[in-house]
Amino acid sequence: MFAVINDVRFTVADFETTGHSYASGGRIMQAAFVRIEEAGITDQYDTYLNPDAPIPPFIQELTGIQEETVRQAPFFKEEAGRFVDWLTDAVFVAHNVSFDLTFLNSELVEAGEAPFDGRFIDTVELSKIVLPVSESYKLGDLSEQFELNHGQKHRADSDAYATAELFIHLVERIEELPLVTIEQLLKLSTGLKSDIHFLLSCIAAQKKKRIEIIPEKWTVYRGLALRTKPVPQKRKADEAVSFPKEADEKWALLSSVPGMDRRHGQMQMMESVERFFEEGRHTVIEAGTGTGKSLAYLIPSIYESRKSGRPVVVSTYTVLLQHQLLDREIARLQMMLPFDVKAAVLKGKRHYLDLSRFVRSLREKEKNYDRVLTKMQMLVWLLETKTGDGDELNLSSGGALYWKEICQADQYMNKAKQAWKKHDFALYAKEIAANADLIVTNHSFLITEMKAEKPLLQPGSFIVIDEAHRFEKAARERLGQELSLAHLKFLLGKMGSADDRRLLYHLNRIESKRLAANSFLDIAGVLQKAMTESEEWFGAVSAFFEQQTARMNQSKRQLAITEDKRQTAGWQQIEYGAERLYHAMAAVIQEAEAKVRQLEEVRKQLSGRDELFVDDALLFVERCRAWNEQLFTIVFRPDEEEVVWVEGDVRSLSNTISIRTQPVQPGVLIRSFLLERYQVLFTSATLTVEHSFSFFAAEMGLGTGDYDAYVIKSPFDYQNQCRVVIPNDVPDIKETDAETYAQAVADYIIAAAEAADGRMLVLFTSFDILKKTHDFIRETELLAEYAIIAQGITNGSVARLAKNFRQYDKAILLGTGALWEGIDIPGEDLSVLFIVRLPFAPPDDPFVAAKNRQLKEAGKNPFSAYSLPQAIIRFRQGFGRLIRTQTDRGIVVLFDRRVSTSRYGKAFLESIPDVPVKETDIGETVDLIEKWLPRKK
Repeated sequence: MFAVINDVRFTVADFETTGHSYASGGRIMQAAFVRIEEAGITDQYDTYLNPDAPIPPFIQELTGIQEETVRQAPFFKEEAGRFVDWLTDAVFVAHNVSFDLTFLNSELVEAGEAPFDGRFIDTVELSKIVLPVSESYKLGDLSEQFELNHGQKHRADSDAYATAELFIHLVERIEELPLVTIEQLLKLSTGLKSDIHFLLSCIAAQKKKRIEIIPEKWTVYRGLALRTKPVPQKRKADEAVSFPKEADEKWALLSSVPGMDRRHGQMQMMESVERFFEEGRHTVIEAGTGTGKSLAYLIPSIYESRKSGRPVVVSTYTVLLQHQLLDREIARLQMMLPFDVKAAVLKGKRHYLDLSRFVRSLREKEKNYDRVLTKMQMLVWLLETKTGDGDELNLSSGGALYWKEICQADQYMNKAKQAWKKHDFALYAKEIAANADLIVTNHSFLITEMKAEKPLLQPGSFIVIDEAHRFEKAARERLGQELSLAHLKFLLGKMGSADDRRLLYHLNRIESKRLAANSFLDIAGVLQKAMTESEEWFGAVSAFFEQQTARMNQSKRQLAITEDKRQTAGWQQIEYGAERLYHAMAAVIQEAEAKVRQLEEVRKQLSGRDELFVDDALLFVERCRAWNEQLFTIVFRPDEEEVVWVEGDVRSLSNTISIRTQPVQPGVLIRSFLLERYQVLFTSATLTVEHSFSFFAAEMGLGTGDYDAYVIKSPFDYQNQCRVVIPNDVPDIKETDAETYAQAVADYIIAAAEAADGRMLVLFTSFDILKKTHDFIRETELLAEYAIIAQGITNGSVARLAKNFRQYDKAILLGTGALWEGIDIPGEDLSVLFIVRLPFAPPDDPFVAAKNRQLKEAGKNPFSAYSLPQAIIRFRQGFGRLIRTQTDRGIVVLFDRRVSTSRYGKAFLESIPDVPVKETDIGETVDLIEKWLPRKK
């Protein structure tokens, strides 16, 4: 413990205060110090202080420190001398040190003492460097992660002790790092906010005194320490492997994992998946919630892969689900199966680090704090990661921008990249995948792979598409195009100017060194002209967009560019501007290409680092050309099979304006790129509409008779686990304004909250109504003791919002979009689900409007052929959030009275399991919640 810095004293501190800043009246009301010396923690001290100021109620709630607790405590001035003793000749350490140090020094000056001006270390900053993949850097979360002694959170004595233990843990981890990494960290650390440089210099000085033996788990190559990657074992087909035929044999596999229940539906699905592999016919399986579909398709997939010697591909909707599948389900499979399961994750190349670019960037002098911190995080991460997948890292927004510069961006294999070939992460991922039983990927990557000139998958390969109800949307998004000012500025900015040390500066430097003539004046001029034209053009697009959408209430808007719109005078102006921008970009391409051509001729004379700059220029030309081709196609030669629209937020159009396209019939492309080349199994909990797969099949490009179909019912007893209520005392959504409707929803939530102890998820189709409802609830202050978590208002990802919801005793979660699916809140944490409105896509949505137009032209009813089936599938997804286990009980409240008053409403109720439905008023609804739901333990 602290083997190499035993001559330094560290004083770890934490203060509880009456407010967030000293300047606005906050004062210290509890202080704690912990001393760390040679043998670890050697002393502790804590005291309450009379802040001579009121303690706000929420601070009392957070800390548990009441006014009477501090009334008889000493004032800061009385304890100031002791504080100074603790700080003398010590390095000051705290979690978020700037907060504690600001309060401490303000109080010291007020007491007539000199402020602390010694070294200080922030354990938040240190944690980010040493623990680059941690999900959170909050003290409570880190204490939990490392099982630290953290008794009562938000109390100075407990927090200071936990911070001291965390600091010791972090220092010990640094001491274990190889010297080459510590020295690289040391060079960068002068750009940090706290004195981590001092800590690293102490550790480096001691490490240099002894001979270092690098453990086998690490490899040092070209001055960079990396995690040693195991060589993938080549695989062969094993005809002797056969999937268990009998149900009891299948159950014997599953039951080897503790806590598994025997589920009839899971057995059924396994047999259906086995038939898919045997017969090679496209297959569609709807597996109700609780079936256990992941294991039902994974186990047969692995047996098939073992037998054939070829990997089976499993695709999920998001990268997050991809990781969940890999981390949770593959671990269970390892316990069940009589052989090791080899699973590989495959993503787009930009998810992987390019080591040659990273090493080059390490040589650059760095002043930007986020980039310094990210480089340090990555140096530590490289000792841990086998994948080089940037999704493992917890990066700041600035760090995410830096990642774009150093991730894999091209296929060129130049000197610099060639030197790193045997350590290349993207190549390694493909090698692992080629020798795996399962390749786990996401819909977006799979669709990109479908279009690739040299697909990784052999024709005839088996693909399992999970969350298949999202595949059509993913295909639309991936097969579509987008033009934005932000993207073009970023692209042109990569070249930079002649003197800002970006790409153009380096090209000119190489040119002046290797060539007699140079051309940098021309390219700088055309770059500036393109930038000016792009700003003017997007300004014209913005003006047209604002004028055409002036009657829309919401700030985020979309405008379809139909044939009628293209005939207007405003669009003619856009075409004139697009022509000027196209020629300006063509000049940039021409000049950059000429410059690169000259440098390509002397490529063999260049260093690996300079060759990388030339390749960056080639990539720049390639991307400019692609952008210009998109501009020409979208403005002048739009594809009749694509919908084109402009979207943006009128509060900040220059940052948000973009022109987008999507294929109106992605099923045609899915058929030619996917179904005609591979054998595909589609599965999800929600694929049928009114007990038929025909809508889904048409969307996927599956013809009648092209596929086998199975419906596996949920094992849940919905009759006894669930109730549906349709309020008869809420206004009709078609006959009232958003304000009145939101007020009625808010009233219902307030009335039901106490009966349900919170535990409510409220699903909206409109952010505008969500925000109005949230504001009404807040204004009444009737739910002041509840945590009201609202998507788009409360900060955080969907996963973070769901996690916060589970953590509070009394919480209400308001959501739209992504919260209709993909979140899993089992048990008593979620007992009441409000569906505010039937989830029809807005008819003025550009894609929906284009789809409806095509259906009309084909003589079909757009509502029954598209809008209704889409809404039913979405509705089923939302309904599925409530009952997640066989012991859950829950109530669904459907506010939208169209479910009982419209001729199509029964289609929604018939699409969900058979549950008791009751039309009633607010009083009876609250009564039902109180009597029928179990009280939260």
